[in-house]
Amino acid sequence: MRTREGMALTKKNGKLKGKQPKLPEPARRSIRRRYAEGEVSLADLATEYSVGRSTIHRIIHGPETSR
Repeated sequence: MRTREGMALTKKNGKLKGKQPKLPEPARRSIRRRYAEGEVSLADLATEYSVGRSTIHRIIHGPETSR
């Protein structure tokens, strides 16, 4: 109960944040551009950025805006 009260207070003050993105926005733009141009495959991007293929897939096919 005390945890929820603290979280509500923090949210009210605008400081409660969710999980941060694995990659910064410039890297996300680069991934979208390179994949759209056919430069590299999804698996190659996942290896290059040390993230899972599902993360790359979400970046490519998800919304263009960052969190």
